[in-house]
Amino acid sequence: MGTRYLGFRLKHEFDKKSGRLAKRFPVSPKSVQGPALEEGKRILDHWVWGALDRNEIPILKIPELELKAKSVLDGTILLFNSIPYRFKSEEDWIIHPETGFRYDNRKHWTTIPDMSTEAGDIKYVWEKSRFSYFHVILRYDQHYKLDHSEWIFSEMESWIRINPINCGPNYRCSQEISLRVLNWLGALAFYKESSNLSEERWSLFFHHMYWQINHVWENIQFSRIAVRNNHAITETLALYIFGSLFQNVADASKWKAQGKAWFEQEIEYQIYPDGSYLQFSMNYQRVVVQLLTLAIRFADEQMDPFKELVYRRADKTLRFLYAFQDPVSGQLPNYGANDGALFFQFSDLPFRNYNSQLNALQVALTGSGSLDPFVSEEASWFGYPRIPFLPDFTSFPEKLQVFGAGGFAGIKEDDTLTFFRSGKHKDRPSQADNHHLDLWFNGVNILRDAGSYKYNAGEEDIHYFFGTRSHNTAQVNNLDQMVKGPRFVWLNWSQSISLTAREEEKGWMLTGEIEAFRQIRKGIRHKRTIWKERGKAFWKVEDVFYGLVDEEIEVLWHPHPDFISHFNLIVLDENNSKIEAEQVMGWYSGLYGQKEQAPFYIFRSHGKSISSSISIK
Repeated sequence: MGTRYLGFRLKHEFDKKSGRLAKRFPVSPKSVQGPALEEGKRILDHWVWGALDRNEIPILKIPELELKAKSVLDGTILLFNSIPYRFKSEEDWIIHPETGFRYDNRKHWTTIPDMSTEAGDIKYVWEKSRFSYFHVILRYDQHYKLDHSEWIFSEMESWIRINPINCGPNYRCSQEISLRVLNWLGALAFYKESSNLSEERWSLFFHHMYWQINHVWENIQFSRIAVRNNHAITETLALYIFGSLFQNVADASKWKAQGKAWFEQEIEYQIYPDGSYLQFSMNYQRVVVQLLTLAIRFADEQMDPFKELVYRRADKTLRFLYAFQDPVSGQLPNYGANDGALFFQFSDLPFRNYNSQLNALQVALTGSGSLDPFVSEEASWFGYPRIPFLPDFTSFPEKLQVFGAGGFAGIKEDDTLTFFRSGKHKDRPSQADNHHLDLWFNGVNILRDAGSYKYNAGEEDIHYFFGTRSHNTAQVNNLDQMVKGPRFVWLNWSQSISLTAREEEKGWMLTGEIEAFRQIRKGIRHKRTIWKERGKAFWKVEDVFYGLVDEEIEVLWHPHPDFISHFNLIVLDENNSKIEAEQVMGWYSGLYGQKEQAPFYIFRSHGKSISSSISIK
């Protein structure tokens, strides 16, 4: 994390406790001279999608969309794209859906804690206030030729009444604020010709958007120094977009210039040269895919392109995710932290299916993509570029891929996917999951990652889901590969020594070696070799340890519920003697906030190696 991080955090905490931080965020700010409604409408012509009845999005009849829209209009929203919850009163903006805790909306945001046993996971309160559910209604009105602008504007007014500027839980996170403003801008652009958008309403909305973006500006260094992940990308992009649209408003020029420069810096820092991502999470990388799609298309509409590096890194991240996308289901491994985030909801595909979002970024870069209307709708909302940056985009022809900077390798055939992580960490890992192996066959994740469940869960759940035990890897003496610190922090990071891959006549071989378990002693190494037979659902995995004395090694496998009916799993020790499985009841979380009991297997030995063979029956 470094001295810059520590110095910033110390000063930030001092400023917060002393009240100096709060002074930068007024609760009754002055009115700012913004554009009148007619000028605002002209400005919103430069948004990435057009107004209702004036855009070029193909009309579809989608029963799933109609059902979702009627549910949203009735007050029921999917939290984290997984948990339906019906909001009944206006004060629900500040009431925790699970615990019923009511946050004090008179308190300055600097006094609202992120974590509270009494309140519960604050992300539950933030979820509706992102306004991502607006996209369901925009799509509904577009496809069914309806107009719910009055409902949309009433939702925004309701939020404003319950959330005074810089007070309460919904001003606690600048990324949440940024998403709210971006989604309000998109809704205002879509309904800008509605008779329900009055001068008075426009003035109210602009006032609150302006001061929310001012909040993002005043706190931007927290995301750029203390957090430095997708939060910083979201916030710098929001500054650039708002500053670009409203250039004649106070401070807009610096928001635009600095926001753009910082966004370019964050993309360069956070997306590694090989396209892998510093948060080591498939879903967070999809978050960045959507932000890149919006950024690239918005800059194109503004005729204000980014540095070439932004487009190159966008291309690399797209290719990285395509390399690990299951060819049958459209899903990616449930790898890394997954908080259920999908900022812009322009698809009815299942949450774990990435086709819509990857296609939209491909279209933004190349001008072409999928012809399937249920995959291509998202690209139609974001729009097609005037001049494609990569007009000759082609997918990977190779079945074997290695991404050395992030420490990922994989083998992709027509009906199988082999995903392997052996990473050297220069950025903080969120899970102790090195040497995790994910296997897919015919669209089914036969050996899988158990997921991440909740960020503010109980200690037992945090240790299980973020620790080594919930992954298809190995432990020593029932210990995690690293030492758990507070919240998202791990100490004594595991580090890859090598990651290699080669193609052979009858298949492929992946080999990784890491140093881990420093809490036992330095110098313990785990070498994992995976052999995949060409054209067959057959894998052989060999785990070898170095630097042990008399410790017990444990190989962990987390099977799909149907695994045992269709596959053989044979595990041998270093003497080729069969090891019987110990079946342990664990958990599986495919979506944020949800978990179900799921048995997994532990194979133990006091030797130095264990080999596992996985084959279809």
